Amino acid sequence: MTDSPPECDGEANGTTTGPNDDDCPEFTLDVRRLATRLPDYAVSILDADGRVATWNESVRALTGYEEAEVAGRHYRIFFPPEERTTGRPAQILERARAEGRVEDEGWRCRSDGSRFRAREVIVPVRENEIADSGTFDPDATSRGADESAGDVVAYASFLQDRTDEYERERTLREEKAFAESIFEAQPDVVYAFDAEGNFLEWNDRVPEVTGYAESELAEMDPLEFVVPEHRERIAESIQRILEEAAYVSVEADLLTKDGRRIPYEFNTSRITDDTGSVLGFTGVGRDVSEREARERELREEKALTESIFEAQPDMLYAYDTEQNLIHWNDRFEQATGYDPSELEGMHPLEFIAPSDRDHIADAIERILEDGDRVTAEGGILTNDGEIVPYEFNSARITDDTGSVLGFTGVGRDITGRKARERELERLERLNATIRAIDEAMVTAETRDEIESAIVETFADAAAYRFAAIGRVDRVATSDRQLWEPQTWDGIDASAVETVLPSFVEPSDESRESALETESVRCYHGLRESDVDDWRRDARERDYGAVAVVPITASGRTYGLLVVGAAESAAFTDRERKVLQEFGGTIGHAINAMAVRRLLYQDTVVELEFESTDRRDVYVDCSARLDCRLSIDHVLPLTDEQFVHYVTVAGAAPDRIRSVVTDYDAVEELRSVDTDGNESHWEVVVAGPTITGLLADYGARVRSRVADRGVSTTVVQTSPDVEIRDLVDAVTAAYPETEFVSKRTVERPVETGGDFRRRVAEELTEKQRTALEVAFYGGYFEWPTRSSDAGEIADRLGIARQTFHQHLRVAQAKLLTAYFEGGNGPLRGE
Repeated sequence: MTDSPPECDGEANGTTTGPNDDDCPEFTLDVRRLATRLPDYAVSILDADGRVATWNESVRALTGYEEAEVAGRHYRIFFPPEERTTGRPAQILERARAEGRVEDEGWRCRSDGSRFRAREVIVPVRENEIADSGTFDPDATSRGADESAGDVVAYASFLQDRTDEYERERTLREEKAFAESIFEAQPDVVYAFDAEGNFLEWNDRVPEVTGYAESELAEMDPLEFVVPEHRERIAESIQRILEEAAYVSVEADLLTKDGRRIPYEFNTSRITDDTGSVLGFTGVGRDVSEREARERELREEKALTESIFEAQPDMLYAYDTEQNLIHWNDRFEQATGYDPSELEGMHPLEFIAPSDRDHIADAIERILEDGDRVTAEGGILTNDGEIVPYEFNSARITDDTGSVLGFTGVGRDITGRKARERELERLERLNATIRAIDEAMVTAETRDEIESAIVETFADAAAYRFAAIGRVDRVATSDRQLWEPQTWDGIDASAVETVLPSFVEPSDESRESALETESVRCYHGLRESDVDDWRRDARERDYGAVAVVPITASGRTYGLLVVGAAESAAFTDRERKVLQEFGGTIGHAINAMAVRRLLYQDTVVELEFESTDRRDVYVDCSARLDCRLSIDHVLPLTDEQFVHYVTVAGAAPDRIRSVVTDYDAVEELRSVDTDGNESHWEVVVAGPTITGLLADYGARVRSRVADRGVSTTVVQTSPDVEIRDLVDAVTAAYPETEFVSKRTVERPVETGGDFRRRVAEELTEKQRTALEVAFYGGYFEWPTRSSDAGEIADRLGIARQTFHQHLRVAQAKLLTAYFEGGNGPLRGE
């Protein structure tokens, strides 16, 4: 400890030349002998006025003064200025003279102005106390002043440096005061027992809580404060503390003097001395009544909190103003991969990927300089070199005065969020690609054009590297490949023939192909794949994932689309679902293409089938009714629900109704009209039927008659439909069906003028007039008619009923020409 150096100049009352001055009696004191008698002290001799006469070497070593510098000067030179000002050195000498001996402890000054703590003994030397040898016995002066010994002729000063001792004592006093203040300030009970279980110390809370007086507490054993049923557990905890464990936490009910039980948590640690010997134990007891009362209420909240913590394992950190890491949690260690011994003092940017360090450094500067709360993203660079994306939410740490101490924050692993963001980006790109393909498919006129548009659009998209489409030969022999590539882009023919088939038909038997499951099959991480061919090709063509998409419609697989994506993580579950739906869209587009071609082609193929298969409703019904049924028209409601308009000859309506309604496939039956031996019916049929089966292949029924258990069906289809597949499908569904014939039919082309002439030939003049006036007069306007039937009838000069008759007949002829003109198929064109 240092203070400003005292003024050590000569004093105003002059200096002395030592013990041989004329003003001093003649005597000699052997300083060396005195130093021998008191070896721990620096010894000096002062004259009667307190001026330094002589000293030993220890004084010089202790004060730093040379003897020549202080000889003859008053010994106040060794005191701090403030004590010299108050006259304390003279007071000490006076006490020594009056009392025969004085001990003083205080600060003294060295020659360089530094201070040291000294213990000083001042002994007066009287004339008669000096022996004939010129020495005196310092111990003889310890009994007090003896005036009979004569006047004081000198003083012996014994000075001892106690600076280290003083600092140790001061530190101990401060520590003790600090401990005592904490001891008393504790809101919980604080206790200390020796190794024999004697109560040593306690704070004010102990008598307040237990109800015992201080005198009673001093005699009590620790187990007396615990309810009987918990004493064995507490005794075991005390034994563990004394013998093996440095710290124990245990819960038990505290028993008060009046018999009350209070749930307490006791946190106890061992008391040891410098040698490690166990002296006893001390601890803190905390009332947990409220905690236990709230436990039931907090269980759900705790469970929720724990689940959140488990689901969102965040890392916590704190840095000082020098950006040294000072605090962190376990998650920080787990996330970074560093040991605790390595983490302390590390700079925050050491944990950040190089590419993110600049903006993270800017964020830290804003926190420390501007006090901003900052959210920033960056990659955590782990100890093993891995980079993990994190989001950091940080704020400044300040004390009560506003001084900046550093910053703290939470780091959250956003790997999943980044993956979802990338997935959403991929989904958006995938949807954009599909939208572009949808627009192209609308204008395509052939299946080849559809397939080319698909592969070209995928290959041109930045997210994808290549695409290929192949068709499926369902009746291929075992030594032939089911998937036959048709068109591709972004990849060469060699890879299409050698690499892509391994994705379509995996050689690994544990992997089902997309053909078997009719669902999208995906392969990820191909640049690091265990399959050599996949890894080599993926690296060469720079793709990371492949999706194999079945092209299906109404249970039929038309082919497979193979797409290669740039990202290894592409084709997640949501992307897979989109691709699955897209495969269905392509299948329906191909099917619709066949239907359109059937509608507008001049040449169609007609297939004739004969069947006795009773699984067909109409074959079975005609056999049971012993009648003839002809299907006049089929109207689709859904993919598996159709309205059939049927003419029945040779069966009574009541009998027809009772038989037809027996079939599970028939949902509704309505009589349209009866004309002699024939009746006309509207039948709603659901479930698998030959009509639906044909629709899946883009084919339509031209005519169908079931006569007493034998049906003849003529089917029209486009020339580019695989006839073999269609025939196999029909005979597989209805085994007792025979394919009879195939023929190509030229359909006459009917222009708009031809249609109008044909309608005009069918209409009478009155029917045409009624239809024309109703059309132009607003009779067909909806929801509000411009004219009603009465107004139009008056305009034509006919009765209202006559107008209705002409109009209805005209409408029937017009609709007949539209729906049945040109001998079209049964399903509406």
